[in-house]
Amino acid sequence: MKKKFKKYFYFLIILLLILYFFGSKVIGNNEYNFYFHLKSYIPNSLKHHLKNTIFIIPKLKKDVKVLKEKNRELELQLKKKYKIIENLKKNNLNEVNNIITFKIQKKDIKIKTKFSQYKYSQFETNSLSNGKADEAIASGYIEEYKDNIIIVSGDGLFLYFNKNLINKNIFKANFIKSNIKEIIKYPKFYSKSKFGVKDIYIENEKLFISYSNQLSKNCFNTSILVANIDLNYLKFKEFFNPKNCVKTKNDYGSFNGHIAGGRITNFINNELLFSTGSFQYSSHAQNDKNIFGKILSINKDTGDWNIISMGHRNIQGLGYDFEKNIIYSTEHGPIGGDEFNLNFKPNKLNIKNYGWPISSYGEHYGGKSKKNEWKYKKAPLKKSHSKHGFIEPIKYFVPSIGISEIIKVPKNFNNDFDNDFFISSMGKIIEEGDLSIHHIKLDYELKKIEREDIIVIGERIRDMKYITDLNKIILFVENSPGIGVLSY
Repeated sequence: MKKKFKKYFYFLIILLLILYFFGSKVIGNNEYNFYFHLKSYIPNSLKHHLKNTIFIIPKLKKDVKVLKEKNRELELQLKKKYKIIENLKKNNLNEVNNIITFKIQKKDIKIKTKFSQYKYSQFETNSLSNGKADEAIASGYIEEYKDNIIIVSGDGLFLYFNKNLINKNIFKANFIKSNIKEIIKYPKFYSKSKFGVKDIYIENEKLFISYSNQLSKNCFNTSILVANIDLNYLKFKEFFNPKNCVKTKNDYGSFNGHIAGGRITNFINNELLFSTGSFQYSSHAQNDKNIFGKILSINKDTGDWNIISMGHRNIQGLGYDFEKNIIYSTEHGPIGGDEFNLNFKPNKLNIKNYGWPISSYGEHYGGKSKKNEWKYKKAPLKKSHSKHGFIEPIKYFVPSIGISEIIKVPKNFNNDFDNDFFISSMGKIIEEGDLSIHHIKLDYELKKIEREDIIVIGERIRDMKYITDLNKIILFVENSPGIGVLSY
C-alpha cells in the first residue's frame, strides 16, 4: 500500500510540475510565476531524480542526433580510406606500368563570390594516401615543367601528366622512380605523420624538394634535395643540409613536426629563398645564429646561406616579385594569427623581424590558463608588432584559416587584376574562411587592402600554381584527394 501511495505521489508531483512549467511559459511572468515557488518546496532528491529521468530526454535526443551525424561522417571517411587501401593493393606501383588515374569529380561548376564568378573543375584519384594532416587523405605539391605538371606527394612519390589533359574527363599520370628511399630512411616520413615533403621547385632542368630531415635520432630540421630532371628516374643529392636540428625532447619544452616551413622560390643573385619553421621551439625564431623561424637566401651553386628575415613561426606560402623587389609570404599562427606579410626591398644586410614569438594576434593552444603560464612567459604573443619594433602583417586572420600557399595573380587571369594575391587555406570550417581561396587586392603602393573576396572550394588546398599558357590555376586538394582547376 505504501509503495502504491509513493508511486501516485511522485506521479502527481511530476504532473503538477509539467502543468505549472508550461503554464508559466504561457503566462510569461518570468519574475514571479508559480513554477519557481513550487520548485522551492520540492525535495532535492526528487529534483535530482527528475533531472536524470524525465527532463534528461530532450538532452539525450540532442546528443543522439549529434553522435549520429558524427558517426555518419566517420563512416564516409572510413569508406574513402578503405577504397584507397583496396586501390593501392590492386594498383601496386610495381604493376600497371606505374600509372594512376585521375577522374573528373566536378566539371566547370560556377562559383559566385561577392565580386566575381569563377569556373572550377576537380579530378580525384584513389592511388595516393598518407596525408600529412588528420583531415587530409593525401598531401602534395605541384610544379610546371615544359608541357607537364609534376606532383610530389607528402610521402615522396613523384608523378607527372601533360597539362592539356585537364581538359578531359579522365587522364592518367605516370610515376617517376627516384632514389629518395636511399636518402630518407626514417619510417615516419612514409606514413601518415607530421613529417614529409614540404615543397617542390623547378628551375633550369633542376628539381628541388624540401623535406623534414631527421638529422639524428629524434632531432629534425628542414633540408633540401636536388636532382637533374629525368622523367624516368630522379637521382637526388643533398643541396642544403644544415648541421643543427631541434630535438623532440628539448629544454624549451615543446616540439611539433608540422612547424617546419619548407617553401622554396626564386630570388636575385643566383639565389633561392627558403623558409624554415621553429618546430615549436619558438625562441629560435629570434636567434640570428640559427636557421630556424627564418627566410633564408641560399646560393644555388655553393649552398651558402644568409638570413633575409626572422621572427617567423611557420611560413606556408612564399613568392618573390622581381619587378617590385618584394617578398610576399603567408604564415601559420597558433589559435588565430595567420598572417599575410610583405618584405619591401629585402636585403641580407637589413634583416627584417616579424615578431614571433613576442608578437602575434593569435593565442597559444589551451589559452591563458594556469597550465599555460609557462608558454606565455617564453612566448608572450603581444597584440601589436609595431609597438615592439616588428613589422606588422598586411592582414592577419582571427580565427585562423589554416593558411597555405600564396600566389600573385597576373592581369592575364583577369584584366581587373593588378596587385592581386590569392591565398589558399586548409582547416575544416568554411564559415571561418577555411577550405577556400582568399583574394586580396592591394593598392598601388602595396600598403593597404582595397578589396577582399573569398572563393569557396570546399577542400583543403595545400598548393597552387598559375599556368600561363592555360591561363588557369592548378590546385592540389587534400580531402578528395586530387587536382583542382580554377579559371575565370
